[in-house]
Amino acid sequence: MDIVTVLERACERHPDRPALSREGTTVSYGQVGEQVPVVAAALASLGVSKGSTVGVCSPDGIESWLAIFATWHLGALPALIDARTPDDRLGYFVGDMDPAVVVSDDDNRPRLAEILGIDAARLHDVVHSGGGAASPNAHDESSPLFLSYTSGTTGDPKGVVLTSGPVTLGASCIAERLGYGLDDVLVATTPVASSFQLVASAMPALHTGSHVVLAAGHTPGEVWEDIGAYGGTVLIAYPLTLADVVGMAKDTKPAHALRLALSGGSPLAPRIKRDYRDHLGIPLAESYGQSELGGFMVLGTPGDETAPEGFAGRPLPDRLAFVADADNRELPAGSIGEVVVAEGFFGEYRNKPEAYAKTTAGGVLHTGDVGVASAQGHIKVMGRVQEADAARRRGGFLREVEDAAYDHAAVRHASVVLDAGEQVRCFVELNAPGTADSEELAEHIRARVPESLLPAGVHILPAFPRTFSGKADRLRLSSLHGT
Repeated sequence: MDIVTVLERACERHPDRPALSREGTTVSYGQVGEQVPVVAAALASLGVSKGSTVGVCSPDGIESWLAIFATWHLGALPALIDARTPDDRLGYFVGDMDPAVVVSDDDNRPRLAEILGIDAARLHDVVHSGGGAASPNAHDESSPLFLSYTSGTTGDPKGVVLTSGPVTLGASCIAERLGYGLDDVLVATTPVASSFQLVASAMPALHTGSHVVLAAGHTPGEVWEDIGAYGGTVLIAYPLTLADVVGMAKDTKPAHALRLALSGGSPLAPRIKRDYRDHLGIPLAESYGQSELGGFMVLGTPGDETAPEGFAGRPLPDRLAFVADADNRELPAGSIGEVVVAEGFFGEYRNKPEAYAKTTAGGVLHTGDVGVASAQGHIKVMGRVQEADAARRRGGFLREVEDAAYDHAAVRHASVVLDAGEQVRCFVELNAPGTADSEELAEHIRARVPESLLPAGVHILPAFPRTFSGKADRLRLSSLHGT
């Protein structure tokens, strides 16, 4: 199984069905099938061949995905440079990728030239050149599929080289677990450069003929407009965006066709799941994955009533994931240990063989996350391995404080971090200014967590700092204590 074969079959089977939409523009599966070999020929004319790396630096859009599909068609590796990457980080990513060619939108081409001295090809020209004979398909199961970067919280981000066969199979398992179908409209709010976008919407949609609406960068109000305009049935987002969207729904109570929401990128507070059930009448499925997987290891099943509160879901059939002891042996339900994956993970970190050897010591992927499994096999992530010793001293994990803060009705967002002095700090953004104060929130938390976990301060922010991908910027938050 490889993704280009899946793409070609989808285009042949559903030529008149919408495939991708962005801000009023839609292309059908038939149009995608016609354009991809032509765009591939344009890339080939720039020197791209099987095994090459192609840098793509552009905001989310249909042109970006056509360039990615065409790169796959050539048996080359797309290396996605998020267009919001800060200037001082661009050099690291481009240097690590070492692309044969970079294609970019008009806004980012001057920036790449000024900062890096790169003469990037114009994305619009590559996609719409229309010249030259269509290139033949050079992609197979072993072809490089995606260069996915880790978050970089423990050093420079590591580039994970993912191959087509395992990730294509994983996307099929995700589509089946979530029940994606031909009539589904997936409203994807995460960046095109995110592996979550790849495996939650773009690739599963190819398996099922679903329609993907590219909504990254849109405000909560604009996301609701997308849902209404396109008849969205599945909302795909990171937790902060999910909380924003359902917060708006509480107030406006809009009509919608949604049947499901999907979360990823970081653990999800149980309160947000309850809000989707209570205010929108739909389940919110939580995923748990890592860049090293090119997919999810754990995924909630819509309608599963056996999952305990706070647990994400069960492992997917293509990943053998479990909670392990120090010798990589599975622990009994209820025991805390590291989450590991015994099969279905990546084959290399780009340019970092020592890091790969460490991460896969003992023949398993060490996620670096501490978790616990339920008797039914659901997995809950508690925190990072490096937090475990401190958690034992404190009598619990920071996630418990965060979940407690979210349970206050006035709280829109919450994040709990350690400051430079290793003190617990809780940061919140309210649904509306003045609806709670720090003392009230501290008392609310005190009633729900052990004394040893109580934060040194509860700080109310006018707006949460976010990474350019849309997650809570925990590094920034850890420097804000006392404000």
